[in-house]
Amino acid sequence: MFKDERHLARHIASNIKSEPHFSVKHVILGDAMSSKDFEDVLGRFFGAYAPMYVARPDIIIVAEDAKRVVDEWLLVAIELKYFRDLESERKLRGAFREIGQPLRYYLYGFDSAILWHIFEESADREVLRSYGNLISEVIEKLKLPTVLFLTEIVGEDDFLVFKPLETGSPSNCGHIIRWMLNYCDEQVRNPLLPHDKEIKERRRALKIAFKVP
Repeated sequence: MFKDERHLARHIASNIKSEPHFSVKHVILGDAMSSKDFEDVLGRFFGAYAPMYVARPDIIIVAEDAKRVVDEWLLVAIELKYFRDLESERKLRGAFREIGQPLRYYLYGFDSAILWHIFEESADREVLRSYGNLISEVIEKLKLPTVLFLTEIVGEDDFLVFKPLETGSPSNCGHIIRWMLNYCDEQVRNPLLPHDKEIKERRRALKIAFKVP
């Protein structure tokens, strides 16, 4: 259905923009995140340096933060994994090895990080459930500050959710995003904020790069 994760990310971002949650103020594709701008702001205004390799989330959401943990904004990084089929065990194994990828976004000052695995509608649901349980066990038992959303595409714009909680009927993209933001608000936060001075500086640099006040 989609050529790759980049194509899927563009489609999801377009859906969010067409049906925004009231707290969502900006949606940014990772491709639009300039590593150079981020590094320049850090160096010029804070006399600091970015990590050697600046990773970019697939989708970035800027939403209002009712709790104001750092300030009035919530910067959410979404890491997408897209599976066109389940026949390639290598693809599943590779994705399992990469479940810690969302955690790296905390070093740049994002407030929350989400791992979103999306499967085609033809996926074997028993394999899908077993795979989701394995990843959830790692996240829960190690108390990793991230959440897994594991979904199956239904039609073009709806998703059947299996993690964090299995639902019996499809949900549209807007519902999924609202669910994600609630998780971020209540459970999934950067453990380095608001106390780590260096991470706060990087977060301020992110906001400048994203033109967030």
